[in-house]
Amino acid sequence: MTLLSLAVSGSVLAEDEAMTASDAEQLKFEIKQLQLINERQAQTLRELEQRLYLLESTGGAPAQKPAQQTAQQQTGEPVKKEAGPSSSVENILQEEHALFSDDFTLELGFNYRTFDRKDLVLEGFLALDAIFLGDISVDDVKADIFTVDVTGRYNVNDRWQLGATLPFVYRETSYQRNVNVGVEATVDETNIGDVTISSAYQLFEETASRPDIVWNLSVKAPTGSHPYGTTLETRTRTSGTGSDTITYPSELPTGSGLWSITSSLSFVKTTDPAILFANIGYTHNLQGSFDDISSSSGDQPGDVRLGDSIFYGLGMAFALNERMSLSLSLSQRLSQKSETRFDGQSWQEIIGSDGNAASFTVGGTYAISDRLSMSTSLGIGLTPDASDFSIGVKFPYRF
Repeated sequence: MTLLSLAVSGSVLAEDEAMTASDAEQLKFEIKQLQLINERQAQTLRELEQRLYLLESTGGAPAQKPAQQTAQQQTGEPVKKEAGPSSSVENILQEEHALFSDDFTLELGFNYRTFDRKDLVLEGFLALDAIFLGDISVDDVKADIFTVDVTGRYNVNDRWQLGATLPFVYRETSYQRNVNVGVEATVDETNIGDVTISSAYQLFEETASRPDIVWNLSVKAPTGSHPYGTTLETRTRTSGTGSDTITYPSELPTGSGLWSITSSLSFVKTTDPAILFANIGYTHNLQGSFDDISSSSGDQPGDVRLGDSIFYGLGMAFALNERMSLSLSLSQRLSQKSETRFDGQSWQEIIGSDGNAASFTVGGTYAISDRLSMSTSLGIGLTPDASDFSIGVKFPYRF
């Protein structure tokens, strides 16, 4: 073999060895990549198998993600898996039902009610069934009632709530009689009202076919001033054309003077975008004894038994946005006649003491912040026993 042939053969061998080394490095790199991919797939497979095992062992309940577990271990509180109800929905539940999500709620409320009753009084007789001979007078009674109340609600747990309301009442009533010259008298009173202690317990949570049902129980204590034994005063006005006389009470009550117990059920059903609510209940007034129950001079002790009442309400609310809601409702209360009994005598019904008070209310709530809200209402009386109209503003603050 010549020297040229040996040189060519050596060059070819060197090139083959170089190509073999490069291919080996490439194969090693590809093998490493496949190993990493296999390891990731194997890890993913193990995680899927673990999640499947947890699902099967918990009866289909979704397993908690590791990130959620870590957050729960760090804060000590459960992690919410979905957003809670908006502030507007919570305001509706707070006003019309019960809200069990907060530990404590403090509420400041203002309410104004007005009554105006005009009675036509005929003193004389009809001649020929068409002509009236005598005096015609108009008796007018106007009453304005302002109430400021403070309410506290404490949630014992996520189903039971306790509350108490302390009211302060200012009343002003004007009595007018106009037969000949007209006469007027005005009486006002400021005092604490009847304190109410309440309890709300959630019987059933809302489902697709059933509303949320809450049982409410409240007891009203006779802490306000009572109307029994109030003396009557007389005022007369005289002029050249004649005189008029009016009789009116010397003071006004700020409470009923008796213990009462109220039991009711309230219902709420969410039907997007509206929320339907209703309630029905019964109020029982306990019998009470007083040193004086007459309006004349001198003490005449006896017993008083106010008539029980049944009431109901229904309405709907709309969450306009995250912070504002609007509600419409109708309510009615039917009261039985009251009775009094002087010592040693039998019970006597008080004529005209039964009542039928129905009203239509438009309300609106606005979440000022995540904790503070404002609730407003305008009520219009539908029957003579209801207030002509009422205005209410409440500011609940949730802790």
